[in-house]
Parts: sequence; structure tokens; C-alpha cells
Amino acid sequence: MGIFGAMQTAVSGMQAQAYALENISGNIANSQTIGYKRIDTSFQDLVPDLALSSLLTGGVSAISQSTNAVAGSYRSTGVSSNIALSGGGYFAVSKKTADATGTLQFSSTPYFTRRGDFKRDVNNNLVNGAGQYLMGYAVDPVSGVVRDGLVSTIQIPTTDLSPAATTSIKYQGNLPTVPTNELQSKGSLAVSTAASTIAANAETDFLDKTISGGALTIYDQSGSAMTLQMRWAKTSTGNWDLYYMSNSAATGTNPKWTSLGKGGIFDATGKLTSATTLSATLTIDGKTTGGSVAIDLTGLSQSGDVSGNFRQTNLSQDGHSSASLSDMEIGPNGRIYAKYSNGLQVPIADIAVAHFNGDEALKRGDGGAYQQSDQSGEPIYGLNGSTIMVGGLEGSNADISQEFTRMIATQQAYSANAKVITAAQEMMTEAVNVIR
Repeated sequence: MGIFGAMQTAVSGMQAQAYALENISGNIANSQTIGYKRIDTSFQDLVPDLALSSLLTGGVSAISQSTNAVAGSYRSTGVSSNIALSGGGYFAVSKKTADATGTLQFSSTPYFTRRGDFKRDVNNNLVNGAGQYLMGYAVDPVSGVVRDGLVSTIQIPTTDLSPAATTSIKYQGNLPTVPTNELQSKGSLAVSTAASTIAANAETDFLDKTISGGALTIYDQSGSAMTLQMRWAKTSTGNWDLYYMSNSAATGTNPKWTSLGKGGIFDATGKLTSATTLSATLTIDGKTTGGSVAIDLTGLSQSGDVSGNFRQTNLSQDGHSSASLSDMEIGPNGRIYAKYSNGLQVPIADIAVAHFNGDEALKRGDGGAYQQSDQSGEPIYGLNGSTIMVGGLEGSNADISQEFTRMIATQQAYSANAKVITAAQEMMTEAVNVIR
């Protein structure tokens, strides 16, 4: 092959270094692109099939080498809809394919990306800066259980939250062994025989000989709020009845407080002897819950308390008023919640995170989106040890200083190959001059 072979080899070297320079150029250009994964260049020699005594080094070719598994640096943005992955995996996203009738159409096959600069668009979908729509699993808003296990484009509800009447109350706390009224020696126990109602004209004595059980806002079927005020009456040792104010405007002999029944029976150690759940339709100042409300008292206890008062540890209920959507929130486990004007958070979807056995073999596309290939394998959904970080983004894994170092080395290698061609040309000139 001689001089012509040397020139061909040098040309292949220049082509390979030019290919490497193109990758370096792209890495530098995308050094600030969110979620970008740099492309490195790998070289392989090309050896002609010759006898052992005639072996030549041959030429060179360049191939791209992905760095999908190399994470970029994390930076906090403070934007609640920005997310990043700590660990492996990719966010599943879809692309808009049509919008002719005003109804969005999305690609049925998911794409995969590390770009997490998502925000709500006009249709309440979560879309990133590259126009990719976040996908996930729909979640039942009541139970919080994933509905069908199908990955689909996430949309935050645009409708108002319907009201819900209170159907259950969780009530926990500690009743004192010796209540305040006994400490102050105010006479006999408030209700010795567990009266079903307390008249308005007997309220002063009732309040004087019972202890406050706290107050809670509950809701009727239309979502109207009612204030549930409760008091505990100790009827005998270890026995307590629970009362609530049923008519704050009552006068004379009209009932003002109504008994909910025996709320607690405790043994000598202060332990509740049986799981107690009271159930009643609550009527407060003319409004009614419209159905039976279960009051779970299984967390009650009775022990010494120097204050002589009821110490509440948990008082909650399941009703709410109607409300409009105010915002959305993403939890660290990837669950998306709709936030409403009444303070409620309702689970909407779980973000779909995909892993691949061969993620370096994913097919690269525009905007940092990847598609599965035969070499990458099927997506394996789940966090699988990764964590979703909220309020920040993963930057590019291309480092400008490293790329400049590679660029200088590539430029020198390119120039060296050019020198080989120059030397071969001079040798060819010498050969021609011999003939002349």
C-alpha cells in the first residue's frame, strides 16, 4: 500500500477526529441544557486482512458513546413543579400529536427523559420546556390506591371539589382520673344518671361540673360548616358520657346539650375496656349531617393529669366544603396532589419512572427524549431505589473544562494526521522527481 495507504489512513484519522469534534461541539453547546447527557467518542482501529509478515496498523473509525447513566449536577429552583431524579431512571412522557378540535391528542407510546422543568399549561397538563407531557398512574382520590396500573398523561382536575358531609370523626385523648370540678369541690358529679339532654336553664350547673371536650368543624350534605362543641361528664368511677351542644340559642327548658351516650369505660389502670364507637345523626342549630356520624373513641385513655382537664391528641373528621383548585403539589415519593381553596389535598396520580437494563442503548431524540430499542429492553416501572427531588432540576452532565481539554487533544490529533498527508505528498513528489 505504501504512500497511498499512509494517506488513506491519515484521512481516516482526520475523519475520526472531525467526528469527535462534532460531538464535543454538541456537548459544549448543551452544557446548560436541562437533563442533557453528553456524547463521548470512542475510536476503533481498522486492520486489513494480510499475512502475519505484512501486517499494517490500518485506519481508524469513530463511534459515539452514550453517558445516560451519568447524572448531571442538581440545582434548586424553588419551583414546586420542578422535579429531578436522584439515582437511575427516566420520567415517562408523551408528545402532543394533534390539537385540531381543541382536544389534546398524545402519543400512545411513551418517551423517556431526565428533563424535569414541568409546569401546568392552559389545560392543566404538566409539560416541560421541550414540550413533553408528564405521564403517571391515575390514583383514586378517596382511597389513594392506583386505579388500573396503566401509564397515561397526567392532568390536574379543573372542576371544583364537591362538598362531602361528615360521616366519621376520629377522637383521641386522655381523660383525667380526677376532673377539674372535683378538684375545686364544686359538688356532686354533673350527671349522675346520664341524662339524655340538658336544658338551657340547667346549663350553668352542667358546665360547672363537666370538662370541655374540645370543638370541631363538621359539614352537612351541602358543605355548610357546623361547629361541634363537646363536653365530658363523669357519671361514676371509670365511666364517662359525651355531650354536644345541639342548640346554642335554646332557652328555658328547651334542650341545649344532647348526650351521645357512654363514651368511655375504663378499668383501674385507665385502659379503655372495649373499643368504643358512638354513632348518631348530629343536629346543630337546625342543621343536620343528614346521616349517621361514627365517632371513633378507641384512642381514649384515663390517667392522672394535674390539670384535671381533657387532653386532646387527635380530633379530625372526613367532611369538607366545596372548593376550587388553587395549586398542585408533588410529594417526595412522586405522588401528585391537587390543592383546593379549603385547604384539602387530593391525590391525583403517581409519576411514572422507568428503568432499563440497557439504558445506554436507548434511542436518542430531540429535547432530551429517549425511546426504547431492541438493545435497551422493555421499561421497568417503579422508583426502584431512586428518589424524586422536588423543587429542583438536574443539569447537563457535560463539563465545559473537560470538553475544552478534549477539543485541544482532538485538534492536535487532527493536525498530526494532516502532517502525515503532507509528508506522504512530499514523498510522492520525490518519487516523481526521480523519474524526471
